[in-house]
Amino acid sequence: MHGVKRREWTQELVRQKRLRDVEKIVAYKTLTNDVLSAKKDGVFTHQKLDTTRKLLELNPEFNAVWNYRRDLISALKSELSLEFWNNELAFTMQQLKLFPKVYWIWNHRLWCLNHFPQSPIGKWQQELAIVSKLLTMDARNFHGWHYRRVVVGRLEQMLHTSLNQQELDFTTEKINANISNFSAWHQRANLLPKMFEKGQVSNEKSFVEHEFRYIINAMFTDAEDQSVWFYIKWFVKSDIVTKSLSPGEYASLLQDLKDNITLINEDELEFSGKENMWCLKILCVLEELQMKDVGRVETQQRKILDKLTKIDPLRQNRYLHLAQDSKENVD
Repeated sequence: MHGVKRREWTQELVRQKRLRDVEKIVAYKTLTNDVLSAKKDGVFTHQKLDTTRKLLELNPEFNAVWNYRRDLISALKSELSLEFWNNELAFTMQQLKLFPKVYWIWNHRLWCLNHFPQSPIGKWQQELAIVSKLLTMDARNFHGWHYRRVVVGRLEQMLHTSLNQQELDFTTEKINANISNFSAWHQRANLLPKMFEKGQVSNEKSFVEHEFRYIINAMFTDAEDQSVWFYIKWFVKSDIVTKSLSPGEYASLLQDLKDNITLINEDELEFSGKENMWCLKILCVLEELQMKDVGRVETQQRKILDKLTKIDPLRQNRYLHLAQDSKENVD
């Protein structure tokens, strides 16, 4: 770090550090051998619960030890108090704060909730509040988003009610806070088809038109962010759009979107001297949809693909392949 004096490592300090490292390695290997031997021999004692916890604090990615710990808990379940289960959840939370992207910690926490005595609704509701807070701290942690979907699904089963609208509002909140939140856009794309299928959208046409304005605003907010463009690509092809609008309304939507993207691309060209790669990619998608669904014959797709081969040379062969397909479709 700038302005911080670096520690000068003398030969003696290096020697001492190496000795400490050797001690840590020996202790870790001893602990690992003890746990794995107990696992192999089928030892299920409270002492091994303490030992596995110590090992997992050192290495939370040791999946075999998490598995053994669950076997221990299952074997000793009748002897474990409610306090133990709360402490186990506190232990996984402590680990998640340090290692938020380790699958095995999330898996173990979910297992604990599923096996919590009586599995009370209040505990699952509390868990939803906790994961909401976690996603406030790290809004783009896809492990947290997946875990949230599982918790919500369990709550819906217990409450016999849908939480889709609540979850849609949550994605809107997260997207408004950070337009680059890919996980929130992905969650939104998962929710909307379910809501339309279950009749949870009162005015489908009005909703689609509002969503269209929402993504237009997102485009202008940050034209370089790929999260928005991926969502747009899904949105314009989705059944929730094509089935909610008449052919004429759908054609108008595509053209309006195309005009706005063209405007963004022209601004980018004027400002930076180069065209926006994502604008061109989505323009290709829109051109294809206009030919396929609207019946438009004239297309600029091959011209756009030619530009992309120069702007994005790493994917040149893909664009050439698409250009050939476009030529065959026109011919």
